[in-house]
Amino acid sequence: MNNALHPNVYRLPQKDFEVIPGNPWVYWANPTIQKLFTRLPNLDDMSSPVHGTTTYDNARFLRFWWEIELKNINRMAKGWEDFETSNSKYVPYMKGGTYTKWYGNQEYVLQLVGRGKAFIEFLASNRDRIRGQQVIFKSGVTWTDLGASGFSGRICPEGFIFDTSGPCAFPDDEKKIRKLLAVMNSSCSSYILGLLNPTLHFQVGDLARLPIPEKSSTELDNLVITAIWMARLNSAENETTYDFIMPLAWETGLQGLEIAQSYCASLETRVDEEIYHLYDISDKDRVAIKSELAGGLTFSYEDELIENQEELQTAENLRSMTLQELSVRWISFAVGVVLGRFQPGIAGALGSAIYRQADFAIGSLPAPDEAEFDELVGSHDRFAYVDAQGGRHVFSTQIEQALQALALPDGIAVLDADHPRDLAKPILQVLELMLGEMAALEVIQTGAGGDLRKFLEKDFFTAWHFKWYRKRPVYWPIQSSKRSYGFVLFHEKITHETFYAIQREPYLDTKRNAVTLKIADLQEALVHSAGANRKKAEKELDEQHKLADELAEFAKDLEAITLGGYEPQENWIDDGVILRMAPLWKVVPVWKSEPKKYWERLEAGDFDWSHIAMKYWPERVRQKCKQDKSFAIAHGHEEWYQG
Repeated sequence: MNNALHPNVYRLPQKDFEVIPGNPWVYWANPTIQKLFTRLPNLDDMSSPVHGTTTYDNARFLRFWWEIELKNINRMAKGWEDFETSNSKYVPYMKGGTYTKWYGNQEYVLQLVGRGKAFIEFLASNRDRIRGQQVIFKSGVTWTDLGASGFSGRICPEGFIFDTSGPCAFPDDEKKIRKLLAVMNSSCSSYILGLLNPTLHFQVGDLARLPIPEKSSTELDNLVITAIWMARLNSAENETTYDFIMPLAWETGLQGLEIAQSYCASLETRVDEEIYHLYDISDKDRVAIKSELAGGLTFSYEDELIENQEELQTAENLRSMTLQELSVRWISFAVGVVLGRFQPGIAGALGSAIYRQADFAIGSLPAPDEAEFDELVGSHDRFAYVDAQGGRHVFSTQIEQALQALALPDGIAVLDADHPRDLAKPILQVLELMLGEMAALEVIQTGAGGDLRKFLEKDFFTAWHFKWYRKRPVYWPIQSSKRSYGFVLFHEKITHETFYAIQREPYLDTKRNAVTLKIADLQEALVHSAGANRKKAEKELDEQHKLADELAEFAKDLEAITLGGYEPQENWIDDGVILRMAPLWKVVPVWKSEPKKYWERLEAGDFDWSHIAMKYWPERVRQKCKQDKSFAIAHGHEEWYQG
């Protein structure tokens, strides 16, 4: 009788299921991995993973960092008391995010206006509080609790509060943090976590059961430090991060990106091998584990994968870049320089085009030394100059000063070829200063199809900017219905006077007067013309009449907006970009639906905690404040609350 088992049949004692905490029914588990659970401490022994805070109302309390002026974000708080004494309104907030290893996903900030009093009251009304107060603002390791692309860990620098979607662990020294980060980003941990919980959700309890090697190595520590530096450098090339310095180099950037990605892949392979060595897993078992991982997910996650296609696509986009996208990123960099968001040559500013060693000292992570920094960003001779503090400047002092001189102090640019503030003109100047005339033309041809002004009227926003900034744009296209005339405004510089100013001289009134004069000239010329010349003049006159009507409608819409109460106060920025744009929906023809949707919700009373709601519907909001203490606090009138 043949007692051999079929390859798909497993036979093992019931006690073997008890080896892995939680007793998951993983009969196929590699025996070597099973033994790790009995001979090694787990993460809970090293540093218990901590659930983060739940806001219960993200629209109210969370913002993307670019919606807020950087000066109002406290990124240096060491503890709650430290935050309270800073008088800051916001702190960075870890909220999971897409599949990202080592460093990143730092898009959100938590609104804590008035030392967080409204937020704390709101949590109390939900029988909750800010969680993990003993560890918030400390350096640690974070991860995303839901990952369609797999598990990924990142360093959590000091100064962050964290979300339930971005749990954290806080080992008691930096070397342990880096060891844990290496373990989390290894293929071995992917295999183990798949045994503990074979779904896309990585619960705190699952991570707590993860076996952790008792030892580390200098080699592993150095590999992790380098991997974090490389991820930080990648972040510095993305304008939607705190770290933004400048885009990838125009001539060599895509090639450099491929080289960097290949180098990072080799780093991760070496990290993998070190982790297998620390776990004392044989070459044979490594092959078996990697083979199983390569075979895909053990169970069917079809429904969850469908729900997470957007995350997968976003992660994929972050790993690749086309020449067209690189071109648009340079155009966008130029837009930011002109509107005053980016400041080349200003150390520590966003878009500074200065590489500094100190910027890579994340938390207590050491800054790279000179040789390491040369390897990371290039040696001194690749830069225009090095300042007294060691900052490596991409552009010469002369070019930096010329770029700074092109910035519009009020953040108002015009979309009109005849206007001295026409946005396309200074963008071309900025690109020529940074890249040279030939390269500037290549960028415009590749990114904008050769017509920069037309590109800025629509496609720059609809195809790129709105997506990059997650439907919370920093530049607002305010335009007439057919986009024949308009403005681009930098949201941080909008004041209570801005929308009055753009209606008057030297903006809309000037344009309307010019069109009126043009119509008069054409009418006079028509009297003295005949034949083909007359037909040409008639056509041009008809176009000017249509333009005059379009501008009249635009003027009427803008006047209705200001007369209706749109006079942004300093605290309106706390309401977030989309609520500030909502009353403007009629004059945003390239993206009308999104602001309009939020205007309708404002009208319905969905955001009565906002300053904008108080401006437009004061009586309704006051009634809400009588019933909701957190609303009363948010509006600065706690005495309105009646219980």
